[in-house]
Amino acid sequence: MIVQLVVTGLALGSMYGLVALGYHITWATSRTMNFSQGHTVMAGAVVAYGFFVGLGWPFLPACAATLLCLAAFGAAIERLAVRPFFLAASPAWLLSTIACGIITENVAMLFFGKDARAFPSPLTQRPILVGGAGFYPQELLIPIVGFLLMGGVQLFYHRTAYGKQLKAVAWNPEAAGLMGIHIPRAVMSAYALSALLAGVAGILLAPILNVAATMGTIIGLKAFAVAIIGGLTSAPGIVVAGLGYGLVESFVAGYISTGAREIVGFALVILVLIVRPWGLLGSRPTRRV
Repeated sequence: MIVQLVVTGLALGSMYGLVALGYHITWATSRTMNFSQGHTVMAGAVVAYGFFVGLGWPFLPACAATLLCLAAFGAAIERLAVRPFFLAASPAWLLSTIACGIITENVAMLFFGKDARAFPSPLTQRPILVGGAGFYPQELLIPIVGFLLMGGVQLFYHRTAYGKQLKAVAWNPEAAGLMGIHIPRAVMSAYALSALLAGVAGILLAPILNVAATMGTIIGLKAFAVAIIGGLTSAPGIVVAGLGYGLVESFVAGYISTGAREIVGFALVILVLIVRPWGLLGSRPTRRV
């Protein structure tokens, strides 16, 4: 049973971390966040279902088309719901991105329906048995892909010229603009990348959780909890927090109850906010005297 709980916890934790990295990417670039990030995960699962099951496309082309749609969706959110307030230095982007999430969920309900649907995958048909425990190959694939993407994001930000430009926008937008960096385009790129990561999470989680128009809300909340616990300014902290959060959830659900996992998980957020508000590995804000 322990092996099964560990595999499940790592699978969920890596996805929470991947979605939480989306919060980190937009925050690190523009000091704004897309609070419809969870609904973007749902959009990835629903769009992939539409291409793969609804239209009968092969899996890989369906995934590629889904990720292109999600990147465009993220760019549209930045352009319509964030940029007007970002340029005006207004925090109203918080409510506008929440509104985008609510609209996305209701559009999905309108066209997809309220009922959950199974997403067919050969990796969820025959479980792997280890002792008396069993888990699906899909649950092993999720953390592998998650770790690869997390590493890829870090390489992009620290090893590529454009990634360094995105970081420069966050530190000093005015100086970055004077250096020739196109600020609105950089922020839009960050939102597109954030939505793309959420789309990958939606595709990977769909065979495990099934596809539903309401699946994004709790995923987005838990990913935000992971971002807070790890530290919004620290990608490594978010990865560690995601894995830890997933393992805690899995073991609490396995040994206590599924209802208790939400209590314990969000209680951890409150504890971190009390003890270390900037997150486990986040940067402590400096005080100006």
